[in-house]
Amino acid sequence: MNIGERLKKLRLNAKRTLKEESELVNVSLNTVYRWEHHTSSPRKSSLIKIANLYSVPLEWLVHGVSAGEEDNGGNGYVLNSESITEQKIFKMLRKLSSSRKYKLLGYIERMCVEEGDDEQ
Repeated sequence: MNIGERLKKLRLNAKRTLKEESELVNVSLNTVYRWEHHTSSPRKSSLIKIANLYSVPLEWLVHGVSAGEEDNGGNGYVLNSESITEQKIFKMLRKLSSSRKYKLLGYIERMCVEEGDDEQ
């Protein structure tokens, strides 16, 4: 599956038209059409908007597979709820100061011990 097919799949799963997609990403309808038909590629800024819009990893959008994730046998990558949750956690984590990240690390370590997973 190429990037255009992944973009189209995301749009169709969200039940959006080409026009709606173009307005959300702030590009022309023809631009979205060309992306989906693999006659042009999105700019980095557009890819970032799309990844954020659909809560998918940028790596998956560009390459088809995210670090640590599999391609489901070539049928296309579908995020499970854990992946979306992890993305939200990482997004919020990036906003914290170093001292708060350190405190959070201690809290997570204690939670893992409670779950019986003391491997860190």
